[in-house]
Amino acid sequence: MELSLNQATTRPYPLIPTAEAAMRAGIRHIGLWIEPVEETGIARTQQLLADTGLSVSSVCRAGFLADKEGTDLQAAIEGVKRALDLSHEVGSPMLTLIAGGLPASDRSIGHAEQRLRKTLEELEPHARQAGVRLALEPLHPLFVDSRSIVTTIGQALRVIKDLPVETVGILVDAYATYWDSNFHDDVVKAGPRIAGYQVSDFALPLPVPENMNGRLFPGEGSIDLASLTASVRGAGFTGPVEVEIFNDDIWKLPLETIIERTVAGFNRYVAEPVNALEHQPA
Repeated sequence: MELSLNQATTRPYPLIPTAEAAMRAGIRHIGLWIEPVEETGIARTQQLLADTGLSVSSVCRAGFLADKEGTDLQAAIEGVKRALDLSHEVGSPMLTLIAGGLPASDRSIGHAEQRLRKTLEELEPHARQAGVRLALEPLHPLFVDSRSIVTTIGQALRVIKDLPVETVGILVDAYATYWDSNFHDDVVKAGPRIAGYQVSDFALPLPVPENMNGRLFPGEGSIDLASLTASVRGAGFTGPVEVEIFNDDIWKLPLETIIERTVAGFNRYVAEPVNALEHQPA
């Protein structure tokens, strides 16, 4: 099992020093974000990846479709298509897709699912052409109004049902979905639909006003990351495991400290216990 450093974890730091520090720490994979890639430039990013030997595990993020209609929706669709093209150019196998929240004009999650499904059907041919998988990411229910009407693995599977598995999958985020009592069963059902997997840790109280920025290094909260990760791997996922953290206090730390603590937490609370679980006598 290998670690991938998602750029959100080192958000204040530019892409070039982040990639170089990751390489020095022995990390072999990176999850890119669109904005830093655009700031750095595609050609320079490609050269940076070649120089550091880093492979791209994902590109974050595009979408926010379910709460839009008309020209706003079309603009969002075009944004996803551009993000798919960018993902192809940097060698990413997948693009993280965020569903979008509930619009004020229609509070029905069922209607929002229908709009999202229709949009995914429209986007699938472009994903196929780009050779990049759309990965729908369920988010924590706290964000159903503002960010994502999709909050569980089971719901994500329902939305993408019967779409081609090679071009449409899901991203499982342990922080966002660990609370769901159906997590382990739904991961088994997802199987080959799992395009990516992310970990971080959870603890209360959440920060205000931005609840999203309470993610912690693995092992510093209450999530049983070992059992969740073992289930994801048991379902057939063998790709790099991204550590994706949003936390204002962590972002104030030196870049090397963030990466050092990311590696240490991942090894101690994810990789080592999962390896032990997987090698238990039958």
